[in-house]
Amino acid sequence: MKQRVLFLNLTTFSKTGGIERFNKCFLKALSELDDMGIVESRSISAYDIVVDERYYSSKKYKGFGTNKPAFVVQSILAARKSDIIFLGHINMAVVGVLIKKMFPLKKVVLITHGIDVWRPLNGARAKILGIVDKIFSVSNFTKSKLIELHNVLSDRVQVFPNTIDPFFPIPSDVTAIDTLDKRYGIEKTDFVIYTLTRLSSTELFKGYDRVIEAMGELVKEHKNIKYVIAGKYDTAEKQRIDELIKQYSLEGHVLLAGYIDEGELVDHYRMADVFIMPSKKEGFGIVFIEALVCGLPVVAGNADGSVDALVNGELGTLVNPDSTEDIKSAILRHLEMSDRDNVQERLDIRRKTLGNFSFEKYRQRLEDFIASC
Repeated sequence: MKQRVLFLNLTTFSKTGGIERFNKCFLKALSELDDMGIVESRSISAYDIVVDERYYSSKKYKGFGTNKPAFVVQSILAARKSDIIFLGHINMAVVGVLIKKMFPLKKVVLITHGIDVWRPLNGARAKILGIVDKIFSVSNFTKSKLIELHNVLSDRVQVFPNTIDPFFPIPSDVTAIDTLDKRYGIEKTDFVIYTLTRLSSTELFKGYDRVIEAMGELVKEHKNIKYVIAGKYDTAEKQRIDELIKQYSLEGHVLLAGYIDEGELVDHYRMADVFIMPSKKEGFGIVFIEALVCGLPVVAGNADGSVDALVNGELGTLVNPDSTEDIKSAILRHLEMSDRDNVQERLDIRRKTLGNFSFEKYRQRLEDFIASC
C-alpha cells in the first residue's frame, strides 16, 4: 500500500540558498516516487507562492506567502491524512509539536541542515528533537552536534546527505575553458582560484578572507595567481573585502564577480584550477560537489560539514580553516601540480563524487527509508 507522505517546508522556490536547493531535490525525489507508485505525496510551504514544475507538481503543492495561521491550520489538516510527515526545518517545530500531540501515531521526521541545530535550543525547538520519530542530518558533523549538544541518541539520527541537483548541467567535457577569461582579465598562464558563496557581513565564516590573507604571501613569488570570488554581497562586506585587497596589495589578483546567473555556474567552475572555501559553519556545502562533478579539485575546511562533502578528504583537500599557513600550503600544492589538461584525473573526481552524491542514490535513500516505516 502506498505511504501517504507530507513534506512541510519554509521556502523552496522563492529563495536560492542551500536549504532551498535541498528542498527542491527532496520534492523531485518525492515526485519520482509518486510516479513509481511508491508514495502518494503532497507538500505545503509557509512562504512560497510559485512552484517550479520541473521539481514538483503545482497541483500537489500549496504555499501561503506570509499567512502563517493558515499554514499551520492546513499543515495539521494535511497531517491528519498522512502516514509520514517530514519537517523541512527546525523552525517548524511548533507545527511539528502540534502534529505529534494531536496524532501521536503519525511518523514525524525532522530534517536538520547545520547551524540551525549547532546551538542551544529551547521551547518547541528543544522539544521537537525529543518527540520526532527520526531526525535526518545532512552530515555526520551535524549528527555529532545533535548528540553532543542535545543528547539525541545516535540511532535516532540518520545521515541523509545532499545531492547534485538533477537539473544541474554536468558538462560532458571536464577540461578548463577560457570563455570568461576576458571578463576577469585572466591570462593563459594564470592559476585561477575560485570561491562561490554568499558574502554577508553577518556571516563571517566562509573563509574567503583567510584565502585573501594567504594570497598576500603567495603573490610575492607567484605573480600569476588570480582569485575570483563570486556571489551576492552586501555593501559592508564588499567594503571589508576591498580593504583586505588594499591591505595585502592584491589589486588585480583578487576579483569580486558578484551575483552569478545560474546559466553561468558551470562555466565559472570550469574556468578555475581549484575551488576553495575553508568554511567553519558549513552544514554540507553543495558547491563542493558541484565543483567536483565539473572535474574541479576542491579545498575545504576540516571543522564542519565540508568533511562529509569531501568524504573525509577522499574527494579533496581538507585544511584547518583558522590556519592561513594550511590554506597557503594547499593552494601551493595544487599550483605546483596543476595540469588543466589532465582529463582522466578530473573524470575520476567526477566519478567518485557521483558514486556518493548522485540524485539516483539520493532518491534511493529516501525510498529505502519510507519502505522501512
